[in-house]
Amino acid sequence: MQILDNFLYILIEGEPESPEVAFIDRVIGNLINQGLLSNINYRVVEIGGSGNFNSIAKLIYQKSKLHQSIPVIGISDRDFRTQDRIDRGLAKQDHQLIKYESAKIICWGRHEWENFLLEETEIIANLLNQIPSKSLISKPFRRNTTNSLTKIQLDEWLIQYFQKSIFEELFECLKFRFRETANLQRLNLDKPKCKLLSLVDIEIWFKNQIGSKAKESRINIFSLKSMFQDIVQENFWQSCIHDPSQLDVQQAKIFFRGKEALEHLRKEAIKFLAIENLQEEIFKQAVLQASEKNTNSLIVQELRLMLQSYFEQAANLTEI
Repeated sequence: MQILDNFLYILIEGEPESPEVAFIDRVIGNLINQGLLSNINYRVVEIGGSGNFNSIAKLIYQKSKLHQSIPVIGISDRDFRTQDRIDRGLAKQDHQLIKYESAKIICWGRHEWENFLLEETEIIANLLNQIPSKSLISKPFRRNTTNSLTKIQLDEWLIQYFQKSIFEELFECLKFRFRETANLQRLNLDKPKCKLLSLVDIEIWFKNQIGSKAKESRINIFSLKSMFQDIVQENFWQSCIHDPSQLDVQQAKIFFRGKEALEHLRKEAIKFLAIENLQEEIFKQAVLQASEKNTNSLIVQELRLMLQSYFEQAANLTEI
């Protein structure tokens, strides 16, 4: 990896082919051209998993002049982290991060970047309505003239999906929080052998897992038994877990997994419009490309707010 002097480095979770890498690059360029971010030299670098943030940052600190004054930026998924844990990370002083060659981790305001695209249902509907339907015997493609998607239909599918996914999302939250808390022991919860359909099912499964993992690792982790009730008693989960109809959809767009929700919309649209072929990554790229030049797009606004102060600092130091 070539490290260039006086460049601000922005690390993101993802692989080289991930659509968000090129998207973030283009959005930053657009924001600079519109005068909404300072004009500086920067690099967006995909690093795989979040565990690589500090190892890559250390390499950059050792060779970059700019990063003797500004921390290397890492944009991370919020995942199922609590706000207080995110706030503790943000509270770390920049000079301390630089001293110990650690990245400044800034979490998306939602579970992951795909969550922001859940607000773009009007754009998604317009894109999908332009895609040809399945082929006929006589012609390779035909325009869809019988069905068309609307923002209202996509929003309704999203509501239905969230209401059906509450227990699955709670299960994923438990897995993440357990793995994060038991990180030093490198423990992961096993996938249940059957579908968990109730709060009681999940609690029994979780307690059994605590016992099983304690034996497997020979480490006392029984204090983690309280984790289940701690999560269930959080305001967001309390509001919907006993009555899915009370689910706050706007909150679900923040805390549930956006990647899976977006994929659900794609699959429902394919069936509804009888689309021949629409791969997941192509679909994401199309939605991102339609959103990137719109400064009112929520994901564009989020990126600007994440980066603005660091771009201003870099501009003052490098005088481009």
